[in-house]
Amino acid sequence: MTALLTFQLRRVLRSWEYLFFTVVLPALFTVFFTKVFGGQAGSGAEYQDYARTYMVSMMAYGGLGAALGATIRLSFDRASGWLRQLRVLPVPARDVVVVDIAVGMLLVLPSLVVVALVGRFVNGVQLGLGTWVGLVAALWLGSAAFVALGMLLGLALEQKAAGAAMGIVSVVLAALGGLWIPVEVFPAGFRTVAQATPSYWYAELGRGVVGDGGTVLPVLALAGFAAVFALAALAVGARRPLHAVAG
Repeated sequence: MTALLTFQLRRVLRSWEYLFFTVVLPALFTVFFTKVFGGQAGSGAEYQDYARTYMVSMMAYGGLGAALGATIRLSFDRASGWLRQLRVLPVPARDVVVVDIAVGMLLVLPSLVVVALVGRFVNGVQLGLGTWVGLVAALWLGSAAFVALGMLLGLALEQKAAGAAMGIVSVVLAALGGLWIPVEVFPAGFRTVAQATPSYWYAELGRGVVGDGGTVLPVLALAGFAAVFALAALAVGARRPLHAVAG
């Protein structure tokens, strides 16, 4: 299993698209949003609020994108025949799934760490060492909900549909979850919609860690989303074997 995990990690990390959309782009957005909105701050404390808020939002944006991108690959691997090829090796289907989950979780870390470093050393976000560690750890664990969602989409959809779905789902979750624009400026109806998305609670978890709210409700919400997505993925997986090329 270790050899398969290493191989799968190397496959994804060789992709410039992964590095750009899940690591570089969230880092650039962190600088952009902070400079645009933080530049209107009337005091150092107000600037810190802007910088901290947008850093957490972009960590969430990168984390959910990395989790989806790493796990939705199941549809591409099934279409290419790679999963069928694994059947001739002594690799149980269960191990393939476990490795994909592990890859999804591990590949969230680069985005979280890079955006946090940009927040600290480019935008000047001030947090204690324990808070920095807790923030990265909380968002890393919280990304399990999006790993489960990516597994569900990867198992349920064919290659072309999965690629489109990943882009659409990422944009919708980022927009409606308030990762690009604060939920506070949304109309009342959209605020209700935002609170029904896992991305909203993902960012709320990070904000709770840095001191802008609690963490209990976000943890419960994300755990609920993760359970629903995981159960749905299991149900779909039972109907559609991993090795099937189509249908």
